[in-house]
Amino acid sequence: MTPSTFRQKIAAGGTPISAKACYQDPELVELLASAGFDAIWICLEHKRVDPSVVYSLIQACRLGGADALIRVKPSNHTDLLWLLESGARGVMLPRVTHPEEVRTVIAAMKFPPAGRRGCDAIHAESNFGREPTLEYLAAANRENFLFVQIEEPEVVPHIDAIAALPGVDVLFVGPGDLTIALGKFGQLDDPEVVKILHAVVDACRRYGKLAGIPCAADQVARYRAMGFGCFNVFSDYRGVTAGAAQALQTVRQGIIPAPDQKPR
Repeated sequence: MTPSTFRQKIAAGGTPISAKACYQDPELVELLASAGFDAIWICLEHKRVDPSVVYSLIQACRLGGADALIRVKPSNHTDLLWLLESGARGVMLPRVTHPEEVRTVIAAMKFPPAGRRGCDAIHAESNFGREPTLEYLAAANRENFLFVQIEEPEVVPHIDAIAALPGVDVLFVGPGDLTIALGKFGQLDDPEVVKILHAVVDACRRYGKLAGIPCAADQVARYRAMGFGCFNVFSDYRGVTAGAAQALQTVRQGIIPAPDQKPR
């Protein structure tokens, strides 16, 4: 079983960095994965993606040398088994409101005695059955990881209890949905929001977990100082839109004369 790049980065004392793939193009996902990110976040919460395409995206992560981190649909964990067997290393659980939801997912992700996951050891995760089964079971429990999103006001009283659960690796703040639900969209400096961010960091410190957050690359230093240790800093959508806007701006500056100049 191929070791998790995400876990290797943590073991080396580094800071795991991920990128989000918004589009269903395996070549683009492989390009992102091969750029040096530790994980590629693939979202199935807001997308309807054919299973064969999902498999290709996970495969592209493996080829590029990054972990596939799959955000599943809320309260629908039937695909967890297939996603893990296909080679996904991480699962991101959105819209969590209570620890019981997380316990259900941990049980689905982990083989006994840590969970209740069923075994069919002939897929990509087990090197297509070439790995001794007992070694595969232990490696899967060790290498796979779980992100629990903190983005609902209802989950705030349970942050500590969720961080304490064995099988939870990252508490990952969803700033957009969290601030929308609080009626404070984008106000990450609002005292109520900052209090929640600190609660996530404090709980992770107590239980040896990572606090994660998506942010711009130039904001990482700020959140690291706060205590966050895992970041999503890029997406193909942002790269394309920002790059296109910058290219057009540069070209227009070169071909459109300033107001005090006459065209030649």
